[in-house]
Formats: sequence, C-alpha cells, structure tokens
Amino acid sequence: MACLAPAILFQWYLMAKFFLSKKTPEKNKSSSDVPVSVIICARNELENLKKNLPSWLSQDYPTYEVIVVNDRSWDDSRFFLEEMAARHSNLRIVTVPENENYWTGKKLALTLGIKASTYETLLLTDADCRPASDRWISYMMKGYELSQTEIVLGYGGYVRNPGLLNLMIRFETLQTGWLYLSAAMAGWPFMGIGRNLSYKKNLFFSAKGFYRHMHIPSGDDDLFINQVATGRNTQVMLHPEAVTYSIPKKTWSEYIYQRRRHFTTSSHYKAATKIYLFFFQFSRLVVGLVTIASLLGLSTGNQYYAAPLGLGLLYYTTRWRTMVIFSKRAGESTLGWWYPIISALVFVVQLRIWLQNILIGTPKGWKRT
Repeated sequence: MACLAPAILFQWYLMAKFFLSKKTPEKNKSSSDVPVSVIICARNELENLKKNLPSWLSQDYPTYEVIVVNDRSWDDSRFFLEEMAARHSNLRIVTVPENENYWTGKKLALTLGIKASTYETLLLTDADCRPASDRWISYMMKGYELSQTEIVLGYGGYVRNPGLLNLMIRFETLQTGWLYLSAAMAGWPFMGIGRNLSYKKNLFFSAKGFYRHMHIPSGDDDLFINQVATGRNTQVMLHPEAVTYSIPKKTWSEYIYQRRRHFTTSSHYKAATKIYLFFFQFSRLVVGLVTIASLLGLSTGNQYYAAPLGLGLLYYTTRWRTMVIFSKRAGESTLGWWYPIISALVFVVQLRIWLQNILIGTPKGWKRT
C-alpha cells in the first residue's frame, strides 16, 4: 500500500503536463514561411499512392515539395509517379534500384530521400497514410515556434472500420500515443512514429543518420528519435488537423506479427528510456493491483482499505477523463470513452505478444510484400 501514492503521483504528473500544454496552437507567422520537404517511402504501394498522394500534393501551404522514394517496387508505381510528376511541379521522385551490393530496407530509402530533399525542415509519413486535412503541414510547422526546436512529434492514427480488431488497434495506438507524447510534454521525449514526424535535416546528418542502428530492420523512427531527442529540442503538435490516418491490419495474425516486430526495437532504447518505461508500466501495475486488493479487502468489512480504494478510483476516473480529452485532440472523437473496457483487452493482447516473443523469439525481419 505504501507505494500507491508515489505511483499515482507519477501518473498524475504526466496528466498535469498534458492538461497544461497548449490546447490550440498559436498563430506563428514565421512557421508558415518555412519551406518543407515531405518525404514518403513506398514499396509496391501503387494503390495507396493513388488514394493518398493527391492529398499530400494539395496541402494549403506556401512552399513545400513532396519526395516519394520508390523503394525497389516491381508494380506500376513508377509509371503512376511519373504521370503525377508531370502534372505537379512540387512532386519529386527518388528511385532505389535492386542491388545486392548494398544494404536495403526503409532506412536506405529514407536516407536517400533526405539527401535529395531541397529544404532543411523535413516531414515524414508513409504511403498508406493520408493527412487529416489540407492544413496538416501548417499545423505541424507550428511546432517550430521556438528557435531551439529540431523535432516535432505528431500523432498517427488509423482509419476507422467496423469490428473489434479495428477498435482495439485504434485504442492501443491511442494509448501508445499518450505514452510517448505525454513523456515529450513532460520533457522526456523518447520516440516518435514515422507516420507523422518532423525533424531538421541538419540534425539527421549531425547524428550520422541511422548509423548506430543500421543492423536493425526497424527503428527508422523510434530509435532515431530516442537517439537525438531532448527536452529542449523536441515539441509536440497535437491537433485534429495535424493527424495522419493509416490503414490498419485486417486480420489478427497480421496485427500480432506487426506488434511482435515493433516490440523488438524497445530493447535498443537508451538506458534512461528503459528506466522511464519501467517506472511508467510499474506504476500502472501498482495502482491496478492495489486498487483490486483494496476492493477485495473492503468487501470483507475492513475499513482500512477505504482510503487506498478511493485513491485508486480517483486515479482511474482522472485517467479516463484524460484519455477522452486526449482522443479528441488526437482526432479520434469518442475513442477515449472506451478506456474502461478496451484497455483490459489491450493489456491481455500485449501480454500475449510479450510472452510469445520470449518463448519463440522475435521476428528477425520484415515480411516481403
């Protein structure tokens, strides 16, 4: 019982930093004058490019380019991109040919896209993503209102579809978004997602790009941000129009494999990040166990458990309200209201993935598509 108060105070501190952060980005004239390079890596993404590329090319922003890195595609992506480039002067194409003599993967494609970019400020997203509005660039650039900012973290959600799997994927993404964005708001940034991420080109090259973790297939987003982000150089942009939406997995097996793969990068985080994540998860576990124990103890008539139970219930009420407000600011409308129900399912699925990775090992690479 003695560890309940510190655990709750830690969680409440993160909630307080979230509520004290700006709810609506202030107008910043200088940010709208900054030219931007939007970089999209695509491998055999013809259908997604047809659906989403027009939205990236029609942003309401003064000066920007869209660079699509055609990463060893064998579908008709090349012809579609050439056709679009003929009609849009702000579209540029970078082609990664098949070559067994050098390393491949998204990190190579992204590096080539960054090298080809014209502007210092980079915005990264994926081919299967679409922006929430034509003001996406404008809102993301508002994150650079402070001169020392070199990284802006955004939220990347998933398209809403019917079914329990879709609901769980979207809610787990919401929880993950809360985890890394609230940490950044508290001055402890440790990751970002490639679906909606911005940083300076100079930062990328001064850190030698992905050199430190080139041997790891994934991590072009979270491992790089974990390496270079600080409380001083990182800002968060959380607004419904600053969101991107991706296409979620449609089967449980595809989703489980994706999550198992994502779990592999966390072991390469900095020691400070591992300590932070341990305390974050441990504090949640302590609150949950003590609350359940207090409920059982109070049912026996022991009034000693009334105070910790009340504190635990107050925490969960605050947490629920926080998730509701966070989901609205993340463009997910009422998704946060599912917190009392779906969070338990997410925990069970995450536990299953964690145990599976321990028992049979983690995925070694990407599935070829």
